[in-house]
Amino acid sequence: MVENKKDKQQSYLREILPKRLKMCRENAGLSLRDVAKKINKTPATICKWELGDIMPYADTLLELCDLYCVDITAFFGIASQKEFRLTPSEITLIQKYRNSTKNAQITVQTVLETFQIK
Repeated sequence: MVENKKDKQQSYLREILPKRLKMCRENAGLSLRDVAKKINKTPATICKWELGDIMPYADTLLELCDLYCVDITAFFGIASQKEFRLTPSEITLIQKYRNSTKNAQITVQTVLETFQIK
């Protein structure tokens, strides 16, 4: 019975991980080539991960987390306590906002409130 549960878990992982890898890559707006270049793999390897033909190593999954700006739980279909992660460009914008004058911050807030999509 224990072995059966383990088989089910591995089956679930083999089914969900490839789909989630592809979804996270597409949500990050990256092509197979983009990802391959950034983590020193071939586009064919990335494709094989997303098809479930092979599985990436744990250290590679962590690289992909950084690249896709997601928590590791995003790859396994598990709800994360973190609602989202900031992209590097968002972090830069926040730093610029915090380092600006009070008047500049008020201007930014006014512009964002004016153009906010509801």
